[in-house]
Amino acid sequence: MGFHKNILILIGLAICCCQPAERKVAEPNSVMDHSSDMDSLRYLKEVEWPNAYREQDTMLLDRILGDDFQMVTADGEWSNKALQMERIKAAPMDHDHFIYEIKRLEILENGTAIIAGTGHIINDSTETNYQSSNILIKREGIWKAVLSHVSGITQLDTMHEHATGKLPSEGDFSYLLGSWKRTNEAAGKETFEHWKKINDELYIGLGYTMKESDTVWKEDVELRRSNDHWHYEVMGQSDSIPTPFKVTKIQAAGFECYNPVNEFPKTIRYWREGAFLKAAISDGTTEVLFEFKYLGN
Repeated sequence: MGFHKNILILIGLAICCCQPAERKVAEPNSVMDHSSDMDSLRYLKEVEWPNAYREQDTMLLDRILGDDFQMVTADGEWSNKALQMERIKAAPMDHDHFIYEIKRLEILENGTAIIAGTGHIINDSTETNYQSSNILIKREGIWKAVLSHVSGITQLDTMHEHATGKLPSEGDFSYLLGSWKRTNEAAGKETFEHWKKINDELYIGLGYTMKESDTVWKEDVELRRSNDHWHYEVMGQSDSIPTPFKVTKIQAAGFECYNPVNEFPKTIRYWREGAFLKAAISDGTTEVLFEFKYLGN
């Protein structure tokens, strides 16, 4: 399957909305509450649609796409629902990470919905971006995608600047293991990290901040090897999907990972100095430093 064919599989991400059979006419100064629909559309676009293609879930894709769905690719190729269903059966999404950045999410007065934004495909040492717009209709209470348009497919070189590429399959992160307490935390707060090794391909971390007896911040981390790459994935307490970072550098007692499309941070670094574990998060302009003292296993 050619490059644009693969992009078709990656981009068949769209959503829909339609006006009910009967609807009340809004008062001139009233504002219709679409908050529930907006949340549903965002979840469908950012989570369900990519999952359908990645996991070859034809039942989920059948629910997302309307029977009259059509897609127009950057090179002018038209595709319908039947072709999308064939493609999902033939091959899953083949990449390291995919993120869709929504730039416009709107429900119009006639009940249709528009979702437009940028897809970010990260694979090995390459980031590929594309632009897409989608029209959606709500039918019998279910959002259905009826039209998608893709353009501006661009391959970037930014990942190369961070030395991303094939990494040794043997990464030893045993210097992370155990319990740690942050020594440079703000007054009145206490921050901890706990790391354990599940196997040679998976380390799990837990970070949290306490203020008196309340947990005011928490995140779960997985440091996982997939084929010859290590990935660092963060799930915050309010997140519905993890934020992925790709490990771009492995040293004897430290590593660095990178996600160019995350707002903050884009880079995460860990390194061990004696009894202390240090970390830094940065977007290239602002950097936040962490220092942890070892508490034991």
